[in-house]
Amino acid sequence: MKIAEIRDMPSDELAVRLDETKEELFNLRFQHATGQLENHGRLGQVRRDVARILSLQRERALGISDEPTAEQAEESRRRRAEEEERAEAAADERRGRRRGRRGRADEDEEEVAEAADEDEASDEDDEESEDE
Repeated sequence: MKIAEIRDMPSDELAVRLDETKEELFNLRFQHATGQLENHGRLGQVRRDVARILSLQRERALGISDEPTAEQAEESRRRRAEEEERAEAAADERRGRRRGRRGRADEDEEEVAEAADEDEASDEDDEESEDE
């Protein structure tokens, strides 16, 4: 979870997210203790998310940062969604270019294989003509 996402949340939603994150942290610790945890890095991520939320709550309590208005939060969410869409489109475009290169490489390999098959077939024809 990014700090910008957390800053856009109202205090009541922040409290709910803190409870959810603490519950997830508890479950990850339990999995770790029983040897069932597959992604050990997630444990650190969730721990840092809890710290980010607590820090922001403390900032608001001290008056260091203000809770965003509904309009500010919505504008920020919309802007972040647009940025994510652009990044995803750029990633898809890069993947498409890579696939194009792979496609040509596969075609080249197929052409080489076909040429090798034709050479083998012509060699067999030569051997048959020599036998006659």
